[in-house]
Amino acid sequence: ARDVVVAGYFGSTASADAFFVAFKIPNFLRRLFAEGAFSQAFVPVLSEYRSQRSFGDVRELVSRVSGTLAGTLLLVTVMGVLAAPLLIRLFAPGFINEPEKLALAGEMLRITFPYSALIPLL
Repeated sequence: ARDVVVAGYFGSTASADAFFVAFKIPNFLRRLFAEGAFSQAFVPVLSEYRSQRSFGDVRELVSRVSGTLAGTLLLVTVMGVLAAPLLIRLFAPGFINEPEKLALAGEMLRITFPYSALIPLL
């Protein structure tokens, strides 16, 4: 459904290319932090704590991990917003020859990058 809306709004243009690249980077981070390695590593540790430790210990673990995750995501987000043009060059090296598309993708990435910090916290 999202692709239909994007295609209807942008069509088959350089703007659509810029949007897809700008959205690819936050989606990669979402998979990493919200659905990937972090979740797979944390759930077994949390289960072990729940079965072997007190409720206070579990609560402290969750507080520390969520605080560390939030701080890390904030730092990564700030760095990503500031380094958006460099990230676009890294993920879409073909845009280097098209400065207008590169600039647009960089601006779009600055808008979409905070998504990376918010989704894993849900």
